[in-house]
Amino acid sequence: MIVLLIVATAFAQSQKATKSLIPKPNAHLKVFNLAIASGDASTAVTALNYFITELGPNTSYADTLAMLYMQQGAFSQCFYWANKRLETNPDNNSLLELKGISLDKMQQPKEAIEIFEQLFKKTQSPYHAYKLMELQYGIKRLSECLATAIAAEKLAFKPEYLMTYNVGQQTGRTYLQAGVFNIHALALYDLDKKAEAKIYFEKALALDSTFALAKQNIEAMNATENAGTKNGAKGNILPQVSPANKQ
Repeated sequence: MIVLLIVATAFAQSQKATKSLIPKPNAHLKVFNLAIASGDASTAVTALNYFITELGPNTSYADTLAMLYMQQGAFSQCFYWANKRLETNPDNNSLLELKGISLDKMQQPKEAIEIFEQLFKKTQSPYHAYKLMELQYGIKRLSECLATAIAAEKLAFKPEYLMTYNVGQQTGRTYLQAGVFNIHALALYDLDKKAEAKIYFEKALALDSTFALAKQNIEAMNATENAGTKNGAKGNILPQVSPANKQ
């Protein structure tokens, strides 16, 4: 009986100690999960900020916070958390991508180019190649843009690789490879290689005949050439159109 009593007492104490070691559900995480379930991104951000304040920034929840800031268009906050997490996770491609996009949105294209150069070198992703081309074209690094285009066109593109773009107030969707061809053509045109540019606009439209940007660009190019022929001079100005979706 004495032995049984000792064993029972020890077991009860062990159970009590085990329960004390199990962390209680964090109130801030409860709020975060509820906010995510209800689609309340603002409350989710607030809850994660409180949680990270308690836990410290070296947690994957900081990655989630950076993503939430990106979704809300809070690019400086997204950059802060992505950059902070990269201090301890320098090889995390998702964080690098968030940092690069934030820099682009914050009107720092040169710094964004550096990030996407790193990403494309590591991943050989058609998406990273496209974003790098877009950035390079945007600040007229045309030779670099062509080099990236040539490298990108050696990659494997799948039909499910898609992109969105803006034309005025309207949004369209096309194959990612068509987008690559379109920017390649724009860079060639600006380098006064108009015959080659036309070939790449046509390649983009061969993939997607409804691709409004490429259609608009080739129509403007043809109109400029026709106007130049009538005036006895070769036209050399293609209306500037954003090569891709900036949202």
